[in-house]
Amino acid sequence: MSYIYEALQRAEAERTGTKEPVESGSLVDLLQKTEQRAAEIASAEQPKAILVAEPTVAGEFSGVKVLVPMAPPDARLICMTDQGSLAAEKFRVLGLKLRNLRESRNLKRIVVTGTAPEEGKSLIAANLALNQGRSKVFKTLLIDGDLRRPTQATRFGFQRSLPGLSECLRGERTLSESVYKVNNSNLWLMPAGQVPENPLEAMQAGRVPELLDQLGTFFDWVIIDTPPVIPVADTGFWMKLADGVLMVIREGVSEKKTIEKALGSFDRSALLGVVVNSCSSTDHRYYYTRYGPAASSGEVSPTELEA
Repeated sequence: MSYIYEALQRAEAERTGTKEPVESGSLVDLLQKTEQRAAEIASAEQPKAILVAEPTVAGEFSGVKVLVPMAPPDARLICMTDQGSLAAEKFRVLGLKLRNLRESRNLKRIVVTGTAPEEGKSLIAANLALNQGRSKVFKTLLIDGDLRRPTQATRFGFQRSLPGLSECLRGERTLSESVYKVNNSNLWLMPAGQVPENPLEAMQAGRVPELLDQLGTFFDWVIIDTPPVIPVADTGFWMKLADGVLMVIREGVSEKKTIEKALGSFDRSALLGVVVNSCSSTDHRYYYTRYGPAASSGEVSPTELEA
């Protein structure tokens, strides 16, 4: 007999003064049970990521847990959910350009940043990492280095407070306890973890350079999602430790003066290219790539993608 039916019986009995039709519990208790059960059903229907033990990862990352991502619909992880789409193809082109650059320069740690909020840099970082993680040869790590507004944990279906970089920097978790393998891929994720009171101080006081050196012995690509360049100084810290920078701008959002200021705030030789994120439609017919002559420094040509 359902809680709702019992509650209705109870209400009718109290109204008419007839014999109690339910053996125990009050109407309030039954309604509370009904609400609780409804909440449990609703929660069960929400997509959730799953963690399972990983028995096969060798060396320093033995015991790493596997992430079975159940990304919410608004996560827009095209390179995971719609690999045959034209949108995913654009990320494959971007990945190929980076691999080509790797033939002429040392390139493993890549910072993905923007000039200002709401440009889609975190989405670009996640899809680029997913694309690189499709390789059966190269291992890729996505680090959520935005300790102010982290998004990568929730993008993959976890709560934002999933332990990761912050806990590792504070010494509360080991490196292998702060990294999660994405199921059926060669991609690992290090979420930001609990947001610290002073993110820049936490990174400067922590052992980020040491951690990156350790991670570099295991991973072939390290994609670092950082805050935008202009509002905070955190990104400059990451840039000094990276091999190259991908700048994300968005047509209609990024302002020319802001872009110029952002590009002037770091060594231009570190700039790998600019990802132009300008299409607001989810219709894949509107995805396109604009190719221009590469700069003499070997920069990646501008690539337009959707955020």
